[in-house]
Amino acid sequence: ADRARAGGDFAELAREFSDGAERANGGQFGLRPAERLPELFVESTRSLSAGSIAGPVRSPAGFHVLKVIEKRQSGLPDATVNETRARHILLRVTPQLSEADAVARLAGFRQQLLAGQATFEALAREHSQDGSAQDGGNLGWAQTGQFVPEFEAAMSRLRPGEVSPPVVSRFGVHLIRVEERRQSTLTARDQREMVRGLVREKKITEALRTWVQDVRGRAYVEYRDAPQ
Repeated sequence: ADRARAGGDFAELAREFSDGAERANGGQFGLRPAERLPELFVESTRSLSAGSIAGPVRSPAGFHVLKVIEKRQSGLPDATVNETRARHILLRVTPQLSEADAVARLAGFRQQLLAGQATFEALAREHSQDGSAQDGGNLGWAQTGQFVPEFEAAMSRLRPGEVSPPVVSRFGVHLIRVEERRQSTLTARDQREMVRGLVREKKITEALRTWVQDVRGRAYVEYRDAPQ
């Protein structure tokens, strides 16, 4: 242990003195999860940084000198997602504004945009009927699947800079412009949240199925003859 701490080649020391099965490999165990290492080894090296030496420490098998070669935080593998930054103008269907009228108004806005007579941001600030209006209709960066399917499908067909025809969704009628697209790497936290969301959705689906089966099981139909 003293020779290793003084800068000696740990692998050579292991080859010369170790009685362990890893002797020929310079004492290396390879990168392993903590649960696959003896608890004594984990506890003895928990506070040590890479390159540090622990020991001698005693176990039922004998005495050990340990060197930390590398520590790595385990987690989910790297994952990338497609993200889109878009703007929209939303007109809500009301008794005063029918769906057909909203489509016609947005089609007129689109013609102004194509002719260069207005900017998307200005039209959104003046006419859009949702919270993004004050920011020129900016929806920020969004991952695939964050919008309702009809909006998502129309947006996915657009190239950056293109403006969609009027799109009808459950929220009203939209005019959509894609600003840019990118691929982003999810952080471990993002991946955990995504997994939690999938698990939550699965549980909700299972609960709904169980409830429907229960309702059907308690339901009955009674056939009665018409009064004579």
